[in-house]
Amino acid sequence: MALSAVQVLTSLATGAATAAGNEAGRAVGDLVRTRLGTSEDGRAALDGVAADPADTSAAAGLQEAIREALAADPEFRTRMAAALAGPPPSAPPAHTVGPQYTGSIVIGGGSKVRNSQISLGPLTITNTRAARVSLTGAAALLVALLALGLYGGVQLLTGDDSPHATDMPSSDAKSPAATPSGATSSTSDAGAPAVGDAAKVRQILPDAASLPQGWAVASGSPTTQQCRRGRVGISKDRQPHQVCATGSVLDLQSEYAPGPGAEYSRVNVEVLAYPSVAAATEGFVGVEAENADSNDVKQVKQATLPSYGDESSAVTMSGTVPGSDARVSQGLSVARCGSIVVRVIVSDDDGGTAGLDALDAFTRTVTARAQQVLHDTAPTTAVAL
Repeated sequence: MALSAVQVLTSLATGAATAAGNEAGRAVGDLVRTRLGTSEDGRAALDGVAADPADTSAAAGLQEAIREALAADPEFRTRMAAALAGPPPSAPPAHTVGPQYTGSIVIGGGSKVRNSQISLGPLTITNTRAARVSLTGAAALLVALLALGLYGGVQLLTGDDSPHATDMPSSDAKSPAATPSGATSSTSDAGAPAVGDAAKVRQILPDAASLPQGWAVASGSPTTQQCRRGRVGISKDRQPHQVCATGSVLDLQSEYAPGPGAEYSRVNVEVLAYPSVAAATEGFVGVEAENADSNDVKQVKQATLPSYGDESSAVTMSGTVPGSDARVSQGLSVARCGSIVVRVIVSDDDGGTAGLDALDAFTRTVTARAQQVLHDTAPTTAVAL
């Protein structure tokens, strides 16, 4: 969806669409500018494409900014899908066979390619490389929307709404890029990327340059180890769920010290890199059960955060430290991106309310960085509080 939006914006910027005032193009452009214009990074991404629509790095930056906004804002995602789909036709199109044209290719009723122009109903697009790329993106979006519609119909008929019923890829997912020489990345589960290189997985953890002003990476962080095979999460029905059923799971952890004025004591981030999507799906259930485990000394409640990655959840916990009257509180989240599971814990040792703003910000950041690593791209997303 982010890719299609960028293609619309670059087409408008380069003048590839001679009917640039068409309703669909205007709607996408206005929607993106309104949403990204609220932040300095978003405005910079828009300005980069406006300055040079042919700059691939500027287009990639804008695509990433739109993707992050789509992941963080369900309403924006819904409005973007509607804008890209365009308004419904006012009347059924006439299916007639038009005359033949010399030097032209007839695509359908009322649509043709003539010399240097492509006509699709009321829209005329200059037959340039940028325009052809935009048309290809629009066709891919149409196929994706049809597939999603078909999947929704199947779910409606079967009544299967389980969050673990299938390993559906996240929206806007890209095909895995080639693995650079020296990396130990592999693919599994019908081509889904899996990353086994500890150095690459470590990049998912935010470094000092990716933290807000005043924050710091705690001494001794990050650490890299193999996930304990005996680690088990107990669900509400008291069923055990293995976190590390396979022995090749990388377990990376890092702790962060908040800046002055924060109402919480520390933030911990854990990244679990699995050899396959199936193993990560099972691991996600185990970590989710760990987060939600409640007993006599701690009370766990469901928390509301935006959805991240392929699946995610969050809870808050408050409890009394055994052997003392001290109370602690935590916010805990877990998200899965393909074969990678990320966990965030925000702790307050004074028993106050755990900061859901920090929980949301770190979950959003490490999820985005995990997706970048899976796409063989160096992570650039920073924590924004």
